[in-house]
Amino acid sequence: MSQQLSGTTEICGYDFPFCYDADTENINIYIGNRIITVPEDMDIIFGKKLGMMTGGNILFKLSVPLTNSIMEIENGIPKYVSCFNQMRSVDFFIENFQGHSEYTEMRLQFPELDYFIPSIGRATVTKEEVIFSRLKESLYSFDVKYADTDVSVSFDTKMKGNANVRETAKTISEISLKFPKTANLDYLKGLYEGVRSFFVFVCNRQNIGLRSAILIGEYPRKRNENGKIVEVVGYTQQEIIFSQKYLEPLEDEKKIKKVPNSRLFSTNLKELFQMFLEQSAEGTAIVNGSSIHPSFKYRNLIDLEQSLHITAAFEYYVRTLLPEISSDETIEFLNDMQVLVEEYIKTVTGKKKKKAKDFKKSLRPQISLEEKIMKVYEGYSNWLPLKTVLSEWFGEDISDLAKAANLWRNELAHEKREYQPDIKTIDAVRFVEHVNYCIILRYAGYADEQIKEIVSDVLIR
Repeated sequence: MSQQLSGTTEICGYDFPFCYDADTENINIYIGNRIITVPEDMDIIFGKKLGMMTGGNILFKLSVPLTNSIMEIENGIPKYVSCFNQMRSVDFFIENFQGHSEYTEMRLQFPELDYFIPSIGRATVTKEEVIFSRLKESLYSFDVKYADTDVSVSFDTKMKGNANVRETAKTISEISLKFPKTANLDYLKGLYEGVRSFFVFVCNRQNIGLRSAILIGEYPRKRNENGKIVEVVGYTQQEIIFSQKYLEPLEDEKKIKKVPNSRLFSTNLKELFQMFLEQSAEGTAIVNGSSIHPSFKYRNLIDLEQSLHITAAFEYYVRTLLPEISSDETIEFLNDMQVLVEEYIKTVTGKKKKKAKDFKKSLRPQISLEEKIMKVYEGYSNWLPLKTVLSEWFGEDISDLAKAANLWRNELAHEKREYQPDIKTIDAVRFVEHVNYCIILRYAGYADEQIKEIVSDVLIR
């Protein structure tokens, strides 16, 4: 049965009903035949749930702003207005939202975390009694950089209890992220996505149970003190729920139990975690979870999109994280050519100048995917071979796998219909995925023996 949330939202001084469908993640705003001019770039809707006298506030972040698409003439001047219902998909929404909120902490709880940092240690069980400790234990604490700010990260285990006519208690695992006070929703979304990508990497699948977060912060409110209305700062706890439209269904408990324990990553956990939050010069994360499988069942399927993601990620890591593969002579020659082309660009205009600039961009080493895979596996320059890590599963000679990966990637990119995928294609893509993991883990500072253990647990098991 479809889960729907109804309420009202104010636009241009008027209240309009809305309905949010949790299954489709679409919101309908019923403007009807009232003519209004929607503010430019209005991609946030502040709503109030139906039947709520106090509270019940909710913020919706739309994927596309509301628009004015009907032209009318007013005093001889044309202008665009809106006078019809509008439907938009929702990127995320915030429950119990308070206006002008500023946040300082994000807390995350999800099933995979329960196995990554088990919380069983917060309780002592004997034949006679069960004792819960109220003390929080921080298993790992460190600071990372994100969006030019310092973020304090803590992996915690603690207990949660509720006392009423009966007492209930349970242990929980939680990640706490503390950051400078902010109202920037893009900042919060990016931080959440970085943490999510880290666990997608750890679990080797996209469909982890992390779908929301708790935001801790404050907001201005008014209260009566001695007959006077004064402004005070209120504490707020709000839940931000992100779109799940493109995620596979959650795994069952049997598969969730395969999540590796944090001890496997403990020596360089901070460095690995940082890689998913750090931005490159192009403004993208150094690593992210886009090349990871949608779910367990996709690991051994020929998924066209995933094949491109995995090979593209490999080439990106080779370009950004590894030493230059081309020889010094080749690099020097191309640099000299770029200087000559730059001088030519200064002497021409129009189409010639544009073509020259495009040509300059193309002056980079042209190395096939197959050759890059062979170099990374066998070692070059100061990059040590990956044979010592992966040969147990893929052997000493991976030339056939490298060739298959190259042919399959080219087939997907150019659609020549010259290559028929087979079981070797699946093995080749899985092999490239293993290489990607090795590159990331080496960059984070793990020793090859540690990498072999992690790969065996995360990818092989």
